[in-house]
Amino acid sequence: MATTTATVIINSTDLVTNELSLSTSATLTKAGNATGLESTSGLARTNFLSTDPASRSKVIYRAEDASTNGSNKVYLQNLSVIPDEWFTVFIDQEEMGRLYAGDWAFFPWSATQGTPETFAVTIAGSWAIGDTWDFDGVTTTAETVTEASIAIQIDNQHYPNWTTSISGAVVTFIARSGGGPIVITGDTAITGDTLVTTDSGTAAISGGTAGAGSRSEADIVVLPSVATTMDLEHMLFKQ
Repeated sequence: MATTTATVIINSTDLVTNELSLSTSATLTKAGNATGLESTSGLARTNFLSTDPASRSKVIYRAEDASTNGSNKVYLQNLSVIPDEWFTVFIDQEEMGRLYAGDWAFFPWSATQGTPETFAVTIAGSWAIGDTWDFDGVTTTAETVTEASIAIQIDNQHYPNWTTSISGAVVTFIARSGGGPIVITGDTAITGDTLVTTDSGTAAISGGTAGAGSRSEADIVVLPSVATTMDLEHMLFKQ
C-alpha cells in the first residue's frame, strides 16, 4: 500500500491582527477506508500555445482517466511568473476559478463518467480479397474471403476513439470516452463508416440505438488567459 501525504501551510504576519500560522496534513486514502491511493497519472507539464482563442483550452483530465468516482485528487500549478497570465479552471462547463502566476490548487474530484457509445459490426455476405471497410480513419483491407478472418483483422486494428472485442464474425466497438466525437444514433451507417466491396459483402451495423451513450459531465478543462506560450503542471491521484 502506498503512503501519500498532502500538507498545506499558510503563514502571514500582517493579514490579520495576530500572526497567522496554519498547518494541516492528510494521508490520501481510498473512499471509505484506510487503504492508501495507489495510482497516479504521473507528474506532467502541458504547454498552451495558440493564436486562436477558440482552440486554446485543453482537457487536462477526462472522467475516464480515473478508474472510479471515488477519492480522486487533482494537483494543478500555473508555472508562469507573469502576473497577467492565468489559467481558468473548469469542471466541464462550470468555472471553478483562476490560477494566477505561481498559484497552485489541490482538490477532490468527482470523476463522474458518461456512458460510452457502443455498436456492433457483423461481417457477412461474399467478400473478395482487397475489399475494404473504413471507420474512425482506419482502413481494413480483406486478406481473405472468410468472414470470421476479416472480423479478426478489424478487431486487430487500433482505433483512436474506440476499443473492440470479437465473437465469431461480429466485432463490438465501445467508445474510449462517454459521449465521444462520434455519436451512434441508430442501426445505420456511422460517420466515417465506408464499405467498398467488389462482391456482395456486408458490414451491417447493429446495436446503435440500444448503445446510445451520454457525455461525461466531469472533465477538467483549463483555459489560459493569453495566446502566448504558458505551462501548466498537473497530476492526478486516483483510486
